[in-house]
Order: sequence, then structure tokens, then C-alpha cells
Amino acid sequence: MLKDTLKKFGYPRTLIKEYKHWLLLVREQQLTLGSMILICREEKHNFHEISSEATSELSTVTKDIELSTQKIFKYDKINYNMLMMVDPEVHFHVIPRYSKNSSFKSNDFVDIDWPKPVNFTQNHNTISQEQLEEIKIAIQDNLPNSNSEKKYGKMYTSGCYDLLHFGHLNIFKQSKELCDHLIVGVSTDELILKTKGKKPVIPFEERARMVSSIKYVDEVIPQEDKDKQKVVDKYGIDAISVGDDWKGKYPPVTCEMVYFSYTKSVSSTILKNTLKLIDNK
Repeated sequence: MLKDTLKKFGYPRTLIKEYKHWLLLVREQQLTLGSMILICREEKHNFHEISSEATSELSTVTKDIELSTQKIFKYDKINYNMLMMVDPEVHFHVIPRYSKNSSFKSNDFVDIDWPKPVNFTQNHNTISQEQLEEIKIAIQDNLPNSNSEKKYGKMYTSGCYDLLHFGHLNIFKQSKELCDHLIVGVSTDELILKTKGKKPVIPFEERARMVSSIKYVDEVIPQEDKDKQKVVDKYGIDAISVGDDWKGKYPPVTCEMVYFSYTKSVSSTILKNTLKLIDNK
């Protein structure tokens, strides 16, 4: 019975998030930092028996899991182990994997089996209920809010941000007002050199840190090329936001496009020209 399996896994105490067809639970035995259980809410004992709706939603759930846990715990790999011998309901043991020792809230965790498969009969990370609750809350806080009234789940915008200005902040702010999770692509030094013919003034790592410190930004990724569709597919982007000067010029993508008016009198070009005038005086 599903309810018996859920009880065994500590439900509802261990519940991280409830999806329409899946339940995400924190694993009471933390085989590695951030270990979870993902269980189908349908009473099925074979994976092929679950509904097409549950199968479709699984893609969204795994993206949520991977993006949030990578942000918090910085895992190297993630394993989805389907073990249905003892507990027959369709479920996965979600085990982040680490090549080195990891830590969270001053507690150290080991992945003793790396790079081999996890040994489920041994637990090398003994933690208190309070520590387990902290891990659960951290994951909860970083998962997209499916109950949000915002129009989009995930939005993407990108730029060089070599001269970060108020116009950029406006686009970040307006984008965040429309979505639960805002991802910003920061152009790498190599891409800027390739497309503009010269290196940026501020190195990529510093530009990425500046953008990630902005409260409207949930995640920063390197923009290594101009293939926007690749980003849409990899991160499950619902919409891309850009300035309205890109209308009719932006490369085609399968997600929605949102065009914002640029802040008057503020742009990277205007700032660069102003700096040139100052430098010439």
C-alpha cells in the first residue's frame, strides 16, 4: 500500500514538495548530503504503468531537483536509483554524488563509495532530526514555487554586464516580477572577444559574482555561445526577456519572448561614449 510506504519514508514529516503526480521527500538516512526520495502518487508497481501525465511531469520534477540541489550543495553527479524489491511502489532514491567531502551548516558529509554505486546497506552520515530539517528546508526554499501566481516558472536573460547599470537592474526586476526563477547568462571572456573583437574590462568571474549578488537574480550561468535554444532545452526556460530593440532580430526559440523598454538615457553604449569623452579631456 502506498500509504504504508510513505509512512516508512517518514511522510508527512519528511515532505519537501508535493507535485500533482509525485511527492519529494528528504531521505532520513543521508547516504550523501541532500539525499531524497521521489515517489509516484499513483498506486503503481511498474514504471510503465504510471500515467502519461506523471511521466511528463517527471521531467519538470527532476529539473527542479537538479537545479536546486546543485545551487545549494554543488554535487558532482546525481543518481536516480529505482529500488522496488522491498517497497513495490514506483519511487526513486535520489542520491547526489560527491568526489570530495561536502559540508552544510558546519556539518561534514562523506560519499564513501565515490565513484562506485552507493551501498544502501551502510550509512556514514549520522545526523540529528534538527539537521535533517535544515536540509529539507534548504531544498524547499530553492525549489520553484509551482503554486505561484506568477506567469512563468523560469525566465532567462543574458548579457555581457561589463558596464552593469540601472537599465540592466530594471530588466532583472521586471523579469523577476513575472517569474519564480530568474536565470541570467553572463557572457564569458572568450565569447566577448569573439563577438566584439576585444576582451572585457572586468573578467568573467567578477562579472558573474556582481550579477549573482543582485536580489532579483536566482541563478547565474556562463553564456559560452549565442545558441539560446540550447539554454531553453537544458534549463526548461518558459520565457526569455530582452530589451525591445531586439524585436524582429532575436534568434527563434521555442519559448515565449518578453520585450522590455530600455531605461531612457541609460545603456552600455551611452556609458562607453561618455567614458571616452571623459578620457579625451
